Amino acid sequence: RGTVMLLRRAMSIATRPIYGRIHAKLTESLSPVTLTIKDESFMHAGHSGNPSGDPDAETHFKVYCVSEAFAGMNMVARHRLVYGLLDQEIKDGVHALSLKTKTPSEAEKEPKPL
Repeated sequence: RGTVMLLRRAMSIATRPIYGRIHAKLTESLSPVTLTIKDESFMHAGHSGNPSGDPDAETHFKVYCVSEAFAGMNMVARHRLVYGLLDQEIKDGVHALSLKTKTPSEAEKEPKPL
């Protein structure tokens, strides 16, 4: 199962450059315990944030990130940190970025949302 997940992740990163950059930047900067990135662009085909209608446009993402780097930060500060890390991706066309940011102790108290 672990090998299959690694292969899927490698294929996702290779065929989806924005997804890959989001994954790399958050992994390198936050050393997350858990990182889940869900591309929901297909759900917004033809909407204002995805005017091309391409289901693979990489315009809408949900991110669940559990990292010790968030310790001592409120939700607004955590989101500002992530938005700052992904500034170029937003400039390159990410229209919507839904964030769930938790510390490991916070994540233990609730089920994973994605």
